[in-house]
Amino acid sequence: MTLDEYNEAVSGIVAAQQEIAQATMQLAMKGHAYLGNPEFTRLLQQQGGLLQQLTQLNTQMVLGVMVPPAMRP
Repeated sequence: MTLDEYNEAVSGIVAAQQEIAQATMQLAMKGHAYLGNPEFTRLLQQQGGLLQQLTQLNTQMVLGVMVPPAMRP
């Protein structure tokens, strides 16, 4: 993975997180941001998925930087 690919992927995740934040804010303003609300729960699950993606990207980037090119698969 190149640094440009990493940055592009992270930018996509950040954009998705911003959309989730806006949707969560709208639910909160309506008093609907609670765990019993399926829409709120779905937003939390999406956010968790994005955090997992970000963790995977960071791991790939660190491994890519730390592993010498001759040893990469």
